[in-house]
Amino acid sequence: MANQPSIWEFLFGGGLLSVTLVIILILLGIAAVVFFGQKFFALNRENQVDPYLLKNVNDLLNDGRVQSAVDFCRRDNSPESRSVEKGLSRLGRPVGEIASAMETHAQIELNKAEKNIGFLATLSGAAPMLGLLGGVLILASTFGGLSKTDTVISQNLLAADFYKALAPTVVGLIVGFLSYIFHNILVAKVDYLLMKIQFHTNEFLDIINKPA
Repeated sequence: MANQPSIWEFLFGGGLLSVTLVIILILLGIAAVVFFGQKFFALNRENQVDPYLLKNVNDLLNDGRVQSAVDFCRRDNSPESRSVEKGLSRLGRPVGEIASAMETHAQIELNKAEKNIGFLATLSGAAPMLGLLGGVLILASTFGGLSKTDTVISQNLLAADFYKALAPTVVGLIVGFLSYIFHNILVAKVDYLLMKIQFHTNEFLDIINKPA
């Protein structure tokens, strides 16, 4: 039985076009993994907030210590505390104006959290297409030369080049699949962060709007 080619031979045993596309796709895959790791841990840090943030802010406001509440939020330095700090900076103004300022700040936090995540969404679609394009180009080149060879040689040539065409296609599909999963995980993290900011915003507005 013929020896099965190794993974290395499968990936880099083709022609210049196949090898070039495989290398490009592998580099894009590495970039996706690195970006996902950095963004994932960054969002994990952003999702860490003092569970007693609102209680402490409420207690400080009841004591009339507004600046202490602001300082407490700055020390926590989470998206939720920064949103509450924005509301504290507007105390004394109409509640609607405070709510609007906090909503605007929440949108800023959301934009910061979502920064560059679209790269993974783009890659999840572009990588399979790039791999497929490479495979089609390799096969098109093969079919172009088949008419100049006899039947037996043509069959062997087609089989060999079809095998080469699979490498960029397979790598592209793997990179696209991983990018799709990474993107969805990060989007879920961002959605959770936004939900927590909205919760803290609503609770803070209830605190400052409660009956005396």
